[in-house]
Amino acid sequence: MEDRDIDLKGLTDIGYKYDNQLKQDIILNSAAYLYRNVSGYKFNEANDRTERENILFQIQEAKSSIKFLNNFKFYYIRDIPRLNRQLLMDKHLISDSMIQKIAGKGIILKSGFANNKKLTAIIINEDEHLKIQCHMAGIKIKDCYREVIKIEKKLEKKLSFSFSQNLGYLTSNPSVLGTGLKVEILAHLPSLVISTRIIDFIKNLNQIGYGVSSYITDSNEIIGNLFRISNLVTLGKNEESIIEELDAIAHNIIDEENNAKKEISSEINFIIEDSVFRSFGMLKYAKVLSFEEAVELLSIIKFGLDLKIIDEVKNFNFYKLIDLITDSNIELNHIKNKKASIDEIDFVRACIVRDEILKNNIAGLDPASFGKMDQGGKNV
Repeated sequence: MEDRDIDLKGLTDIGYKYDNQLKQDIILNSAAYLYRNVSGYKFNEANDRTERENILFQIQEAKSSIKFLNNFKFYYIRDIPRLNRQLLMDKHLISDSMIQKIAGKGIILKSGFANNKKLTAIIINEDEHLKIQCHMAGIKIKDCYREVIKIEKKLEKKLSFSFSQNLGYLTSNPSVLGTGLKVEILAHLPSLVISTRIIDFIKNLNQIGYGVSSYITDSNEIIGNLFRISNLVTLGKNEESIIEELDAIAHNIIDEENNAKKEISSEINFIIEDSVFRSFGMLKYAKVLSFEEAVELLSIIKFGLDLKIIDEVKNFNFYKLIDLITDSNIELNHIKNKKASIDEIDFVRACIVRDEILKNNIAGLDPASFGKMDQGGKNV
């Protein structure tokens, strides 16, 4: 049965501890996704509500009969409140398409978020019938894969997945046909961008079958020098080779970014310093900050901190901080019991950033300040 006690706020407390902080300032996150379809049903782009509900019921029943999944909770998407849906999107667990035509859609989440370094979820009836995924901080591609394949093997004993001897696992998306495995890393690459080496780097990635996308889902614009890098093709490759390739790419990215950083540090000029201090001034004095603007500025501040250009800020975990300042996290944890306006969210975001990075921030985050905003969103 589904869980009626829907409280996903623990997702905001997921661990960010790294094995090697220096490396993980570059590779911020790893993820693995396994896509499967239940045999006997059309793909989701062609089926109807009745079929989706039947698929959902089959998967729900299979989950209930697997002891290994006892600490996972099932939720109907329709029962999840707006803010929690947005939180799931901000954590890159579901896409915007998941909250369109929500009948017959569900999510199975591993409980105990705050005490777990893994963020594991099973998505039902998004683009494919099943998407099993795991996210971990740092370079944890192999660990993420082990988590999703373990779940998939348990489910495969209860469900029949669409499979072809010639093509492998069948999917509606040709890019995940075959193994149905997509692996991904999130990289912060300010030095490669500033040095303009990023252009050739992306071309080289494309040539070996790996694509680059924005940190913000469904956006073509790169913000905050953040690049999501993932395999474009799964057909004709086995799981082990895909994982080994991306793991090698991750370590190569670290070398490339560090080399570019050393080159820049040896010839720091007033243009680079100006960019860092302008970003610092914006973050220190801005009354409101959009999410995209905050991420852009924090990226430059982190770059300036690493190159010892600026010392007025505390050393901070960039990935954790951008997670804390998403709209959903701000509404859930700082603005409670009412629907916040965009201006209120942007105001709180600016306060959080100052609290987190400034060494001498006397004012601090004061929820009472929300009441000082008029209906136009301006301080009065």
